[in-house]
Amino acid sequence: MQKSCKTLLRLAVLALTVTWCLPALAQAAAKQPELPPGPLKITVMATSRVNGHIIDWDYKFPRAAEFGLVKVASLVKEQRATNSNTILIDQGSMLSGSALTDYFATTPSKLPNPMVSMYNMLGYDAVVLGPGELAYGPTYLSKVLQTANFPMLAANTKNTGKTWPAFQPYTIKEFYAGKDKKKNVLRIGIIGTSGIDSDGPEHADLKFTDQTEAVNAIIKKIGSKVDALIIVKNDGLQVCGITAATYGKYDIAATNPSKFGSSISKTDLTFEKLGKRWLITHSDTNTIYSVTAKPDKNMSDAAWPYHDATLQHLTTTAATPAEKPKS
Repeated sequence: MQKSCKTLLRLAVLALTVTWCLPALAQAAAKQPELPPGPLKITVMATSRVNGHIIDWDYKFPRAAEFGLVKVASLVKEQRATNSNTILIDQGSMLSGSALTDYFATTPSKLPNPMVSMYNMLGYDAVVLGPGELAYGPTYLSKVLQTANFPMLAANTKNTGKTWPAFQPYTIKEFYAGKDKKKNVLRIGIIGTSGIDSDGPEHADLKFTDQTEAVNAIIKKIGSKVDALIIVKNDGLQVCGITAATYGKYDIAATNPSKFGSSISKTDLTFEKLGKRWLITHSDTNTIYSVTAKPDKNMSDAAWPYHDATLQHLTTTAATPAEKPKS
């Protein structure tokens, strides 16, 4: 009996000890530093001077061609399937430059704007204001941008009147990593500037300032709020960040895409988190050509009504005899 009492007493003491220790053990576990998330890869893709070519067709000759957004769509989808963390940018001059854009800019239609519709469908994150966007005037540009799901960037513009739409200087894209997504947010700022002649008669009330000064002003404003910056101009794209090796500035000039959607620029950026900062540890940039891709069926189907209407218009115009000059 005495032996049983001693055993029970020992078990009771052990239970109390475990009970007392549990909060301490839980507190110690809670104080252990959280492991940083693994490397985060971001893929930046860019197009430039698409100039109204949504279909793989050359209206000038006319004949099938190895360019157009229908081929770009296939390339973009392929990259997104490999890495869902992507950014898609256009360097400008997408709204004019083909028989298709001329027709839909000058002829009433129940269809929405072809270029904005296709860019919305492809999921562009930003488009930079280029010379091609000014071709049909401020009223037209203001109207088509009302349906755009992407911002049109132009950090170096000053609208001195009320005719042109307002352009954004920058936009910020967020990516998430790890289990606690609120703590592990990677922010990339996208700044766009336009290399347009400020004295051009076609854009009265719209003035363009120095691109470098405009970029520096935006960097000063948002530099501490983002982990990297993408600077997009009509003639090029550059990534600015911090490298883990030196804690210094990290710059990479991306490859330039070709016109009409005949290629896309692809830049892969690898980020790793050190403390509270995301640092670029590796980058790689190259060009992917549209000749390697088949037209995307979904975009081809969506683009066909625009293409068909344009072809019918060109056929009618060619068949109509020119009027004799009045004597």
